[in-house]
Amino acid sequence: MYRYFILKSFVLLFFFGSCQKEESESNSNLGYQITNAKITYNSKNIQLIGANTFHVFSAGSADMNSWNLDIAREFIGNTKETSLSGPPIQDSNGKYIYSLQNIVDENRKQNKISWICAFGWDGNSATLFTGKSPKNTYWWEEYKSKLRLWALHFKDQNDVWIEVWNEPYRYDRADGYTDAIWLQNMNELTTIIRGTGNNNIVIIPCAEQGQDESVLLNKGKEFLEGKSNILFDIHAYEKWLLDSPSKINNRLNALNQNKLPIIIGETAPMNAGVLMNPDPFLNLIYDKGISVCAWVWKKDESDQDALMTRDGLPNNNNNNNWGTTYKNLALKARNPQP
Repeated sequence: MYRYFILKSFVLLFFFGSCQKEESESNSNLGYQITNAKITYNSKNIQLIGANTFHVFSAGSADMNSWNLDIAREFIGNTKETSLSGPPIQDSNGKYIYSLQNIVDENRKQNKISWICAFGWDGNSATLFTGKSPKNTYWWEEYKSKLRLWALHFKDQNDVWIEVWNEPYRYDRADGYTDAIWLQNMNELTTIIRGTGNNNIVIIPCAEQGQDESVLLNKGKEFLEGKSNILFDIHAYEKWLLDSPSKINNRLNALNQNKLPIIIGETAPMNAGVLMNPDPFLNLIYDKGISVCAWVWKKDESDQDALMTRDGLPNNNNNNNWGTTYKNLALKARNPQP
């Protein structure tokens, strides 16, 4: 009887241990991850199509469902004052802004990924992040503290991705930019996030206000060493859309051959005053299974980049039919590559 009891106990322990191991291995594959330079969900390759949004001013993404959008890349223009949780507040500029958790909760109800990105420090145009060398801003130390709080708060929310900075460094490198500076800044910001125990996808911008991917070819592999769940953000405006389709194809192939995980965080027909046609570019990235977010989810036909009119229809006003073009893309079946 005693030997039977010992044998039974051993079998139960072995079974329990095996179940724990299987559960642990299963849990490690849950949610959004970067695997073999691809975005995956529950270990399956996926393609995502989304839009840049202003839910900080009006949380709620149900209206994105009719366009079949997967991601809300959230514009956070007042990083300093936007709260982590709680009800909307009135900031020092007099605007009412929603908390990050409120935005995320509303997106989650609609099965949307929340891609949180700091666009500005205090809601003023002078402190927009775009074009600035992060370490040279007067809010650098305060921002790092804020980033740490964001990472800590969302560390157990796998559908919340944090981008460390929006469009760093001048488009013409006139600020003394070097790839070594990019590497140092991006390492420092990523270390802050990972130091909180947050293992969610972290998004890293390119140089030249997000449009230059050469830094990824030069420093991307070095940056990725010892890191996981990293996704590089490319913004496709003049430096992409005005290039020929064959050259764009070669540039995308070079990134793929170097196993660099990328997403197109912004693209639109208007940026610095030249009307562009995003359609050939969008066709290429769709065929390659690359994920993309449009600029911008907004109802305003006077804005050539706005995807909708005031009535909520696709905005095709003097913008190469941007609204219809992007809606048609978003309604397509996703095309993830193996």
